[in-house]
Amino acid sequence: MADDATYDVRVYKTEVYKGSKVTTYYVRWKVSGRQFRAAFRTSALADSFRSELMTAMRGGQSFSTATGRPISWEHEEAETPGLSWYALTLGYAAAKWPYASPNHRRGIAEALTDATEAMLASGDAPHAPG
Repeated sequence: MADDATYDVRVYKTEVYKGSKVTTYYVRWKVSGRQFRAAFRTSALADSFRSELMTAMRGGQSFSTATGRPISWEHEEAETPGLSWYALTLGYAAAKWPYASPNHRRGIAEALTDATEAMLASGDAPHAPG
């Protein structure tokens, strides 16, 4: 078990904030005395996240004191291979190309080119969102 892992976890009921335009649902929990919260637009999403936290807690999983999430979630994220921007654009073009008219094909190529240029101009390494 890592140094920053603990079993001292408390999950609280979902907190609802009703703003003038949007209602936000906050899932709150505490790991080793440090409070965490995550915001969701719908109560269903908040309930789902809260139940995943509860399941991990009741299953005896250790939680990270740095992220507040179960250690097993971090391993799942690390094992998921990232999709490169190049692979994403190739896959998208390959899926759309057979069914697109010539003008639509040009539009696809121009849009992907513009998006690629915008990503490279920011100075960040190109990667797929998500």
